[in-house]
Amino acid sequence: MSGLAALYVVQTRNFLLFHSIVEIFSILVAFGVFIITWNAREELEHPFIVVLGISYLFVGGLDLLHTLAYRGMGVFPNASANLPTQLWLLGRSLEAASVLGAGVAGVVVSERDRLNIEWNGRNLGMLITGFAVVVALGLGSIFVVDWFPRAYVLGSGLTRFKVVSEYVIVGLFGVGLAVVTRQQETFDERVFRLLAASLLLTMLSELAFTFYVDVYGLSNAAGHFLKLGSFYLIYLGVVKTGIKNPQRALYRTLAQREAEARKFKKAADHSGHAILITDRDGMIQYANTAWEDMTGYDASEAIGRTPRLLKSGEHDDAFYEELWETILAGDIWEGEIVNERKNGERFVIYQTTAPILTEDGKIAGFVAIHDDITEQKAYEERLESDLHTSIEQLQVLARILRHNIRNELNVVSGTAETVRTKTDDADIEAMVTRIEEASDRLLMQADKQREIVQLLLEPSTETPLQLDEVVDDVVERLTAQYPHAEVTVDVPPELELTTIPELRQAITEIVENAIIHTDRETPTVTISARSRDEVVEISVTDDGPEIPAVERQVIAEETEIDALLHSSGMGLWLASRTVRRAGGTIRFEDADQRGNVVTLVVP
Repeated sequence: MSGLAALYVVQTRNFLLFHSIVEIFSILVAFGVFIITWNAREELEHPFIVVLGISYLFVGGLDLLHTLAYRGMGVFPNASANLPTQLWLLGRSLEAASVLGAGVAGVVVSERDRLNIEWNGRNLGMLITGFAVVVALGLGSIFVVDWFPRAYVLGSGLTRFKVVSEYVIVGLFGVGLAVVTRQQETFDERVFRLLAASLLLTMLSELAFTFYVDVYGLSNAAGHFLKLGSFYLIYLGVVKTGIKNPQRALYRTLAQREAEARKFKKAADHSGHAILITDRDGMIQYANTAWEDMTGYDASEAIGRTPRLLKSGEHDDAFYEELWETILAGDIWEGEIVNERKNGERFVIYQTTAPILTEDGKIAGFVAIHDDITEQKAYEERLESDLHTSIEQLQVLARILRHNIRNELNVVSGTAETVRTKTDDADIEAMVTRIEEASDRLLMQADKQREIVQLLLEPSTETPLQLDEVVDDVVERLTAQYPHAEVTVDVPPELELTTIPELRQAITEIVENAIIHTDRETPTVTISARSRDEVVEISVTDDGPEIPAVERQVIAEETEIDALLHSSGMGLWLASRTVRRAGGTIRFEDADQRGNVVTLVVP
């Protein structure tokens, strides 16, 4: 208040000095708004502050010319009081139009979301050029061609053009205030209040400038006091706040973005995962503390460099080319990478890299999540080594067991043959036959045991199978081995599925089981297949004796094997295990009239 009182005294003693102080203050504030806006331009998405801030560079320049041209300053000695009044109208018209234009642009962005402005050199250049052209035309109409209408006449005061222009300017400021109020939520609350109050004082100031006759008169002085208050509020809301707390002065979205960034950093640091963010070219922009702990690099050392600083030399160029091709195509890449810490120690990560997309779907950068699996990989290698040794031991044991069984069964079979040659007793010959048949069954089960061990121990890799070709091959081999059997095939051509190759053996086991366990002279078997609901059903139908319910339960693993409940059908059990390894199931049903339907359901 003391400052205002002193300024009032100055106004009564030396109006020219009063006028110069007020105008110089408003010029400095205008330039301050421009400087803050210019330095924050890369962080601004909405155009209101940018458009208004750039306009204040030219508004301040016009106010400077107005101050220098004021009567008594002596800068333009041959000019009358009309010149500063014309410059005043030009400056206020530019300011009012800029407030309205900036407000409209802000509404378009905040409500319609139709603009995605990047304040790069080209866009800023176009904006500055537009203001420069308008100001140049206005100054040219005053100083060069004298087209600008007269605004003040010595002795009679303001012209009708000047008064009407002031009312138009007040109207523009009023509409601008309404537009700014419409997007109030995008501003910091304090900044909005100061800006709105500033616009109201500006409107009152312009009304005061419609009454004076003498350029040193009371109405003129009142208008300048109101202008001083208006620019002081802009100083508080934009310049002072912008220096102390830029986020509040510019746009609430900046504060929200920083708050979100702080939340993200806190979440990232507590996520337990190492997180790395790069731009589209792979330059590191962010690394969380878990990444620092994992690699030994500080984030400050990594930012501005590429993830190649972790390259161990374990992978060839093709590996990294495939990674980049995937993420540049907008897809997610996942895989294991052997990296090298800052201290030279190698470690293994499981990395997931995903693109960061802009609103229009363009790739702006990438985020990578790293899980250190070094210990897990070491454990897996030890386990694999131990397991490999136990494969080897089990196979050796199985071979020894099969060898001993075969040797002993050969002794049993040979002894039975000797007994047969030394007796004519029919009962004894019948017992010898049963011994030989049991010996043959045990030999067959020993062979099945070998196949089961291989199935359980050897890894399987899925491969495309042409089902009709697979079934034809199975039938050809079995009919050659069992020429008395009749096997019919009903498999659609070109039915292809991707599964483990052992499925061929599963089909063979089921068909062979139907043939050898028949009670008919000519066993009849039908193999059919169909595709539905993303699975393939392969059915083997026979006309032999029904598979006992107990056998079905054991083979389908619906019950456990014990001393009283077990399956002697090792072939069917092998088929069941094969289908389960392929991710499928086995189903048993009774045939329509007689026999069984065994169905393999494979994805």
